[in-house]
Amino acid sequence: MLSEKGFSLIEVLISLSILSVSVIAISYFFTQANEVSAGNNNKLVATNLARMTLARVQHDYTSFGITKAEKTYTKLNCSTTGCASLYTATINNNNYDIEIKVLPQSTEEAEIKLFPVTIKVNYKTKQGVKGTIVEGYVTDAK
Repeated sequence: MLSEKGFSLIEVLISLSILSVSVIAISYFFTQANEVSAGNNNKLVATNLARMTLARVQHDYTSFGITKAEKTYTKLNCSTTGCASLYTATINNNNYDIEIKVLPQSTEEAEIKLFPVTIKVNYKTKQGVKGTIVEGYVTDAK
């Protein structure tokens, strides 16, 4: 006479395989969520770095080797001594490259002694190089 108490070996194996598939799916979700979170963190750092750089440029644009001429400034073409270090930053073991572009100045902007700039901060991801841009004005009080 067979006893109906307990589980058969096949029932246990089916239960374990269903549990394994569920755990793998959930762990994949957490891995993807972590990658998205890290990408958002890099974007946030780049945006804040661009805002901070814009504030520093507004305070003293000559320290970055910037003139009012329409030009793109990077660490490769900086003209003053020591300014190359102002165009790079390492935050949380990620390297960020800063690019400052002086845009064409309108007559209205020239009258009130402002010139427009954009600050672009580039960073590397698994998908390639990404960046964020902040625009603003710099006062030409000199």
